[in-house]
Amino acid sequence: MLNTYLSREAAQKLRHGAFWLRREDILSMDGTPTAGEPTQLRDEEGHVLGLGDVDLESSYAVRRLGLPEESAEGLIPRHVRHALERRARLLDDPRFCRLVNDDGDGLPGLIVDRYDTHFVVQTLTRAMDARLEEITRAIVEVAGASSVLLRNDSPRRQQLGLAPQRPHVLYGTPPRWCRLLELGARFTVDLTYGQNTGYHYDQRELRRFLARLAQGARVLDPCCNVGGLFVHAGLHGARQILAYDGNPDSADLARENAEANGLLGRVRVERASTLAVLRGAQDTFDLVLLDTQEVGSHEDFIEHVRLALKRTRHGGRLLLAGYHPPLARGAFEELVAESCEREQRIAFRLARFGLPPDHPLPVNSPGAEYLSAMALEVN
Repeated sequence: MLNTYLSREAAQKLRHGAFWLRREDILSMDGTPTAGEPTQLRDEEGHVLGLGDVDLESSYAVRRLGLPEESAEGLIPRHVRHALERRARLLDDPRFCRLVNDDGDGLPGLIVDRYDTHFVVQTLTRAMDARLEEITRAIVEVAGASSVLLRNDSPRRQQLGLAPQRPHVLYGTPPRWCRLLELGARFTVDLTYGQNTGYHYDQRELRRFLARLAQGARVLDPCCNVGGLFVHAGLHGARQILAYDGNPDSADLARENAEANGLLGRVRVERASTLAVLRGAQDTFDLVLLDTQEVGSHEDFIEHVRLALKRTRHGGRLLLAGYHPPLARGAFEELVAESCEREQRIAFRLARFGLPPDHPLPVNSPGAEYLSAMALEVN
């Protein structure tokens, strides 16, 4: 195994729990590792600091793979097994969850979402790209997968300098459409072409809180995707729901999911873009659900929030989700405040949300917290 020697400051960062380092933190290397070949990380005196992936083309050139006492042999199945045990303890139904969340599960650059016996994989480093065969084997042998699908078609790969890939099968025969259960609701999702891996498990805490907001409410969901938010609003007593999505396949699935949960008499789903809905609506609503995943800039985010505030009645609630990027770290609440100021509305934060327990993160890596969300009361 090759050795990578790190500066005194970088070695101290690793000892204090850092999970990634930059190229300038490297003093020297025995050679150039091939993608997927772990290296031994050492300090200037040669003391072992742990295992790592090294990619000199990446902005994070060193990614921690293991602790000093860990062996490279069997690393992938070992971490997958630990991830399974962790979800079994933390979740009501671990059949439907994020099984592997990047550094939070000790496998930097790897995302695995579970849909019962079907698993969807995303890789976000060259090292994990090179390990796909080993990753697939571990998911099949340790997690009992009947199928494994690769979804490396996300914009995030391009942001990281990695080539996007068409969805393709790694094992078995994955269904395009798959059913899942979450918090008492039933959904059909598109594993092959749906957003991300088909479903936003990361919004679970928002869905849970809808039980407190939805009773008797008239609801607007201008960017509903497959209905993950509005379905829970309906199940918790919303009296009327207007939902829209610009993607015809997503709108069709949202309509199907409304029917599957007994909501057709209270829900209308139509195809339209988020901004077209927010600009064209004349009514105000008791509850507005705004997922800003598609926004491209701070100003775009402010425009979406400002228009959503306009559609929220006096004393109504706005449930809002923002993502980093495109939002800068720590900018979410400031941009929401600016939106309220521009619209001349006073808002009170009722609750703030981050990622759910199946999205574990290292405690000293604020950059990994990509979701910010809050519930507002608007006056």
